[in-house]
Amino acid sequence: MELDIWQGDWGLPSIDLTCLQVMAYAKFSGAPIKIKKTNWPLSRYGHLPVFRHGKKNLTTFDNIVSYLQKQNYNADGELTSKQCSDIIAYTALLRDKLYPALLYVWWIDERNYCEVTRPWYAKVLRFPLNYFLPGHQQRAAHVTIDNLWSSDLIEDSQKETALYKDAQECLNLLSHRLGDNEYFFGKNPCSLDAIVFGFLAPLLKAPFKNAALQNHLKACPNLQQFVQRILQRYFPLTPEELEALKKKEEQEAEEKKEFPHKWRDIILSGLFAAIIMLGYAAATAKTHQRHLYILKKRLHEMKKVS
Repeated sequence: MELDIWQGDWGLPSIDLTCLQVMAYAKFSGAPIKIKKTNWPLSRYGHLPVFRHGKKNLTTFDNIVSYLQKQNYNADGELTSKQCSDIIAYTALLRDKLYPALLYVWWIDERNYCEVTRPWYAKVLRFPLNYFLPGHQQRAAHVTIDNLWSSDLIEDSQKETALYKDAQECLNLLSHRLGDNEYFFGKNPCSLDAIVFGFLAPLLKAPFKNAALQNHLKACPNLQQFVQRILQRYFPLTPEELEALKKKEEQEAEEKKEFPHKWRDIILSGLFAAIIMLGYAAATAKTHQRHLYILKKRLHEMKKVS
């Protein structure tokens, strides 16, 4: 069994929510899947993840989980029929209420897209995909979001408000449902835990510039601990990864610390340049006036002589 995925960052084994969901379910069910970080979705499937086993090639979480369960890798085997029905209901809720907001955060929010999403994909993708895939994904996200409303007259700010409101209510519901439990249905994780983990982990860890929804998630400590618990137990970082993450965080903290000073230097440099230019302009104007005065004086003297 093999799984092609997007690579990880910010302490995550992958930055893609579906990749994370499949990887988590494989860990929970004990499925021996070999992970391959390809960052190359240019296959006949058109995206990642891609699951392969023999002649089977699957790309969606539902199809992969269904196949693994038929191979006796079932993380939901001990659940009751009521709990399985709850999984279906919560999954539908997450896809309807939380997923559109995540699309907005990643691909439509202009600052997040320009400073986080597009640079990340441009860095890890090979040429020529790095030039057009981020823009293609952004346009696809716009279509998905626009299709949620029947009227084109709704402003983008209203869409953003509605998306965030639904997403925050969804997070509150998840937080209430989880409570003080380690997982959603007891001490052992199931498919719902994998699904929720995939949705929440990138939202929690990515360094978004506009972080309203991220801050709401961080205000739900049990959900934050839920993500951290799964990362530590099932996706622990190697010493090399820990060191690299530490250096990256220190560098980002240093850049953030230096940010006001950089702007101060830029502003002072701009003011200094403006003063020099104004001084030069004034001096030049004064010189021109002096030359004009001398010229007029000589013309006047020449008239007297004539």
